[in-house]
Amino acid sequence: MASKTALVIGATSSLAQALCRVLASRGYGLVLCGRDEGELELLAADLATRFGAPVRIFLADVLDPHFHAADCIAHAGEFDCAIIAVGDMGGDNKDDTENLAYITHINYTAPAQIATAAAAHLHEAGHGSVVIISSVAGDRGRKSNYLYGSAKAALSTFASGLRNRYAKSGVHVMTVKPGFIDTPMTWGMKSPLIASREYVAEKIAAAMEKNRDVIYVPFFWRFIMLIIIHIPEKIFKKLSL
Repeated sequence: MASKTALVIGATSSLAQALCRVLASRGYGLVLCGRDEGELELLAADLATRFGAPVRIFLADVLDPHFHAADCIAHAGEFDCAIIAVGDMGGDNKDDTENLAYITHINYTAPAQIATAAAAHLHEAGHGSVVIISSVAGDRGRKSNYLYGSAKAALSTFASGLRNRYAKSGVHVMTVKPGFIDTPMTWGMKSPLIASREYVAEKIAAAMEKNRDVIYVPFFWRFIMLIIIHIPEKIFKKLSL
């Protein structure tokens, strides 16, 4: 059986790089997309050297006012799977409307646009999958990160709808909800719940091959968030979460 090719949008993020290495070790070819040409070239060289993986790269910046998701997908060429790893927690100022606009765009609008274009492309081919990296932060609004969480909630809801839209077409959509991962987003945090990016990447790759619908990584976050979303609002308002 011919190896699959994965398109990775946001390929230079810490988690995406770890996932690219796992996929390359499993025989995937890679198409890497990001805005930092130097980082893309380094990652491509590493994947080719270590795993002998066929790798292509191209530049795209979702923050560019001229970015167009359909053009980005068309430029990627042929692929079997699109992994959308675009996102950022943004700044701390919750009253800054520019910060809100940025967080909404990079965590919801841009990923949703890319997923829409990727799913349509794969639909024409009659098969394939779209993997959307969301977050457990979207399961309930918390005062510490409700801007980021609300954007991820929208993305998870969007992914659910996209999955159902294409359910009978041969295109599968998987939602990934990571908890804390050892990436730049969690630098400075001290918690036993922080998982390594390599562990998370392995779990995502395994779930991709099983066509899972929604995964929490690590798995125990499903139960943590189940508890959190069922805390009564009167009590939840008093908690420091």
